[in-house]
Amino acid sequence: MILMAMEEVLQSVHPKSPASKSLANAARQYAAAKSKRELERLLPARQMHLSQKHSGGKLLPASRIWQSWELELLGKYPDHDVARRTGRTKSGIVHKRHRLGIPVVALTRPWTAHELSLLGKVPDKEIARRIGRGYKTVNARRNALEIPNTAGVLHVWARAEEKLLGTMPDRKLARRLNRTLTSVFMRRRKLGIPVNNPDYRKWSREEDKLVGRYSDMEVARRLQRTEMSVRRRRFKLGILRPDPTHRPWTKPEETLLGTMPDAQLAEKLHRTENGIQLRRVRRKIPKFGRMRQNWTAKENRLLGRLPDQEIARRLNCTSGAVSQHRHRLGIPALEKSAPK
Repeated sequence: MILMAMEEVLQSVHPKSPASKSLANAARQYAAAKSKRELERLLPARQMHLSQKHSGGKLLPASRIWQSWELELLGKYPDHDVARRTGRTKSGIVHKRHRLGIPVVALTRPWTAHELSLLGKVPDKEIARRIGRGYKTVNARRNALEIPNTAGVLHVWARAEEKLLGTMPDRKLARRLNRTLTSVFMRRRKLGIPVNNPDYRKWSREEDKLVGRYSDMEVARRLQRTEMSVRRRRFKLGILRPDPTHRPWTKPEETLLGTMPDAQLAEKLHRTENGIQLRRVRRKIPKFGRMRQNWTAKENRLLGRLPDQEIARRLNCTSGAVSQHRHRLGIPALEKSAPK
């Protein structure tokens, strides 16, 4: 059946051509030298479809006996690729490879000569960043090749190197001494050597008092400094960025909180209604016109002794709330004295 299928495929191209006959003869000789299972895998998709028809629509299971050509694929290709080529399961491929002692194929790319030349000369983390590999991968490769980590050894500062600190910018000195910028900065700072910057001047207390009171641009203009210098100084002092639209609350303004609706007070003080509400809540002042839930004995003693409007002003509530509570307690209103 398999030979007939191969002959049909070859003769379907040019059925009367002598070349197709010679190809059919070559295919017959080639098929005679192969096993049945291997020929089934070499058939085109159309013939495989016919085979599935005869087998009830199911793929033919792989033979339990491993062929020599299947064993040659182990260790040369990844397990999932071998499973796809042979029609076996991945777990079966892994089990057979372990039994034969064949190592797994690494999925990582091979190391180049340039990458290997960096091992030991540059820190492992820097190599990993340069070549796009993981730090553990670089470290394991260097240990496998028994290359010492000479780049991670601490280099002791010589007196001649320390004399150069502060004579030039740290970045330039780091390139000259083949050290990192952080190493040069920390050594200079440890020895108390000032930075090599003729334009640098220390911040005074008077200058620090201006930071945060005005915008960074205004402080930089007044102190003849850069705006970046002012911003860094403000960050170092832990001062928040000044808000030009914010102005501090005064005591007369705070006494007005709760004496009128927030919207009316915001219009009067030229502030936002949200700002009025937040300030009132922060000062724990009740909202104007809110009905009082609990009356104290001291507040109840005021009922009938003072006009309802005066009590409402003192207790920060409406006169209607005072009148309603007074009627509930059966206290008559204060009678107005007749004009003389």
